[in-house]
Amino acid sequence: MDTVRDPLLVLDCDFNVASASRSFLREFDVASEHVIGHSVYAILDGHFNVVGLANLIGKVLPEHTASNNFEINGVFPRIGQRSLIVGVSEILFADKFHKAILLSFHDVTERRRIENERAALHNETQKLLKEKHVLLLEMQHRIFNSLQIIANILMMKTRTATSEETRRHLQDAYSRVMSVATMQRHIDDAARTETVKLAPYFTTVCDSLAKSMIDDEKRVSVRYEFDDASARSSEAVSLGLIVTELVINALKHAFPTNRPDAEILVKYETSGANWRLTVSDNGIGRPQDSAGSSDGLGGTLVKALAHQIKAQIETVSSARGLAVSITHATFTSRAA
Repeated sequence: MDTVRDPLLVLDCDFNVASASRSFLREFDVASEHVIGHSVYAILDGHFNVVGLANLIGKVLPEHTASNNFEINGVFPRIGQRSLIVGVSEILFADKFHKAILLSFHDVTERRRIENERAALHNETQKLLKEKHVLLLEMQHRIFNSLQIIANILMMKTRTATSEETRRHLQDAYSRVMSVATMQRHIDDAARTETVKLAPYFTTVCDSLAKSMIDDEKRVSVRYEFDDASARSSEAVSLGLIVTELVINALKHAFPTNRPDAEILVKYETSGANWRLTVSDNGIGRPQDSAGSSDGLGGTLVKALAHQIKAQIETVSSARGLAVSITHATFTSRAA
């Protein structure tokens, strides 16, 4: 007993202490005469006189049971607050006539302190995250209102502009602001669940772009195909902005002359955790003299957004049109 690190007590059949290990006397700062010969329920100011522990001790000898997971929490004399795991088992003697009970004590005070601190930290973190979420929703609502105000100002300026080029730039800015405002309103509603269903989200973006940028003079069909999938709100915003930029770019450059079959296709495909977003058109493709030119503001924005969501960009241009694909990881199309 004196070589075992954990404190030990040996009880007789009447639950009196027959022996106490040195570690028990040292850990509980108690003299042997105050322990040995006394009832286990009386020593240390009765801290072991606990109903659950008494039931375990009472069953050990008649039922030959054992337990090693009963926990006691209390303020012990001279040593203060302690959390102890108590093990209860039967001692077997060679002659089979003697009977005794072994109690072992494992101090888990420090472990419980750390666990309680972690639990408190977790609760505080959850509280802060909830507050952050509420503030984020409020901010998104304010952003939507601000975007609407900006769009209204742009529309007023468009109506009063005397230069056709200025009017065209203002209309372009208005369309972009309204598209972002529409996305923001959609995200504002979806963010309450932290994830966004992409099919209705992309549909809203495409319909908004078609409504704001396609007029009677230039008819272009915007068609879309979306797999049923969801994404985090932050990722959905990036994807929506990418769709906006690519569709606007196609509407502005793919069809310099009116065509009855002019079409833009927005497609979102999934394969497990991977996905591919493609915006293609059947227009004139990218002009040869622009192949080596630097990207404009829209192209730079698409690259930055793709990098942000860890996706790659692939552009294929031909006489049949232009296709820009944003691919996450090793996506494999089901048609491949």
